[in-house]
Amino acid sequence: MTATAGAVRWLEPLWPGIAELGPLDLARAEDFENALIQLLATDPVGRGIDAATRSARLRAIRQALAATGLLGLAVPARYGGCGHPPVLQALLQFTCGYYDVDLRDSTGLGHGRLIADHATPQVRDRWLPRLLAGAVPGIAITEHHGGSQVHATRTSARPGPGGTWRVTGIKTWISRLTEAAAFCSFFISPAGGLTAAVIDASAPGLTRRLLTPSGLSGWAWGELHLHDVTVRPCDILGQPGDGMRLVREHFARYRPLVTATALGAAAAAHDDVTTLLSRRLRGGTITRIRDNAYITLGRTYAQVNAALLATIKATQLAESSHPSAFSWACAVKAHGIDVAHQAVAELALLAGASAFVEDSRLAKAHDDLNALQYADGIHDSLYRSAGRDLTALASPGNRDSAREPAPARKEAPVHA
Repeated sequence: MTATAGAVRWLEPLWPGIAELGPLDLARAEDFENALIQLLATDPVGRGIDAATRSARLRAIRQALAATGLLGLAVPARYGGCGHPPVLQALLQFTCGYYDVDLRDSTGLGHGRLIADHATPQVRDRWLPRLLAGAVPGIAITEHHGGSQVHATRTSARPGPGGTWRVTGIKTWISRLTEAAAFCSFFISPAGGLTAAVIDASAPGLTRRLLTPSGLSGWAWGELHLHDVTVRPCDILGQPGDGMRLVREHFARYRPLVTATALGAAAAAHDDVTTLLSRRLRGGTITRIRDNAYITLGRTYAQVNAALLATIKATQLAESSHPSAFSWACAVKAHGIDVAHQAVAELALLAGASAFVEDSRLAKAHDDLNALQYADGIHDSLYRSAGRDLTALASPGNRDSAREPAPARKEAPVHA
């Protein structure tokens, strides 16, 4: 693979250090970027487009990539994907973020990984083919009292006829609110434990209240109301009461992918500003590039790359079920989003007023990255969660069992 403009130029130096990736993996990653570029040329998804049109275009891009097999590149073959190494998913997410953070659902199973890993065969066989064909998966965890307090979930189930449950409650801060084909929803079971189940987005008893986000506005967002929604025993993910375990396992995998997407946006901002300064210098608009600009470019380049390397490692730890995977995912997500957000903020100042126009790619990236400091876990809560896990592992009584999974904590995600 040769160095070119775009995400590939950032990723190419990393290829030799990722043992899982071979030449075919790299070629397919390049195919993915080229396909994405072509799709965006005909159907851009940035600002200046009404929300309904933008949402429809994002779904069309996911479906188009699915039709060519590019959506499932890093999905395991046992789930119907192409079976390329899971770490490739992080690099594909970086590529998505490079072109627009709203493209984060253009590839992979996303929250549908919960269905792949934990659904009953009946439910898995129903949903996985649809997700790999381009249907959008959603997740419904958070509530009004805060996404970091999953232990305080109020949405609950009561026994229904024929062994079913009837679930009632309000989930809020829910992304893909109108686009998702199914929601992996979390609630308290009749026995009292946090439980997850797959709920069809068209199920009777579901209603929605749209809210307007200040970033990440490509997908519908707001409240999902459940009123006596029927859940069958086969719809349960894992076992009743498994909810917190599933949250920790799933977000150990998911958070590094969100982080890679954010770092892709920062890389694009870096390229945009570098190109702009070079163009101004060649055109005579400026007579020289100041040293402080060079310092900012060099520092943010190093920071983005360092955070990306940590993100790749977090992905590898999650896929190997390493006991430190959850702590890494929390810390890396918080740190990576901080790095990306700060980098874009500093780079925008070098671009000048053009970076603060409403339809500027830099302005959109800044707003999206600001939103990611709250989505999928508020960054201070993630740092705290990682710190608690690390403290538990460092306790004298735990040293002999340091390779055992850390106990469930109260912190859990507001999801992106």
